[in-house]
Amino acid sequence: MDLSPCFTSHSSLERSQTLHHSYRRQFRGHFLNAIDSAAEGLSQDLSHLRKRIEGLDPRLPFSPGAYEAMTRLIGSLQSGNITAVCDSLKNLQSLSDDDLNDTNFRIDSALSEAWELSIVATARHEAPGGEKEGMILRPILDQDPGHRYTAAFTALQYIKEAEPGLAEEFNDYVTRVKLFAGTGYLGFSSPRAFGAIYMRLPKENPVEYFVEHLVHETSHLDLNLLMAHDPLLENPGDSHAAPLREEERPLFQVLHATYVLNRNVRLTRKLVAGGTDLDCKGQLEAFERDYADGYTVIQSNAAWTTLGKQVFDSLESPA
Repeated sequence: MDLSPCFTSHSSLERSQTLHHSYRRQFRGHFLNAIDSAAEGLSQDLSHLRKRIEGLDPRLPFSPGAYEAMTRLIGSLQSGNITAVCDSLKNLQSLSDDDLNDTNFRIDSALSEAWELSIVATARHEAPGGEKEGMILRPILDQDPGHRYTAAFTALQYIKEAEPGLAEEFNDYVTRVKLFAGTGYLGFSSPRAFGAIYMRLPKENPVEYFVEHLVHETSHLDLNLLMAHDPLLENPGDSHAAPLREEERPLFQVLHATYVLNRNVRLTRKLVAGGTDLDCKGQLEAFERDYADGYTVIQSNAAWTTLGKQVFDSLESPA
């Protein structure tokens, strides 16, 4: 399948479905190879586990739990720790079919599902200096937290009205929005549990906050899909100034920041031009400033692959 038309920063349902389908095929292949490696290393018949993964249909979405199980297995194989390999295989064996295929969209608290435990444990960093310095991620403990989620659902409606293609991309990629209390993080996502995005509860302007961060994390997922098929950069590890950061970052991270800022600029411009009742003019000014910084860095320093240059050319020049 020729994926080159997908290498653009512009969203559409056809593009997201094509990329995601290819990624799921790739994922299933990696998962099967990992099981085969484990079977060979342990000298044990794991055909029953292989059969489960062969049953995953790449035409249909996989759950974040399926991605997490594969990531855990591959990580344990790379570590060479036999106990960790056995534990990750047992984890896979214990997953139900629903765990592998549950893609019913929902917004809920972090740590409401078992597969999240390793994701959250990796993200947490309780700094010696206390909460102000640490990456604190805690679940929402309200008995009925539904009111916490209203602003996020409202934000999704604003995105759909302003940029339908981006909303369709979100619907294709994201099956979980996980909210948490804490400090340090505003939000994050990872190919380790593809389809799940984590966001801290906002203190003010909740709808504007969720619009920004839903677009931000969905765009990270989108760029991760592109980079799973092509590296985009020939010098990803070179360090340069990065938007939103005080310290220099590897160029692939600068590209990530610039890519998501570009999409927030596009969406927020449409919201402002459409006379939205959201208070996002200040956000737009900040997005445009930071985007211009990132664009200048990658324009001046990136060594692109052919498809990477195609993606860069799809980004608008800063105003």
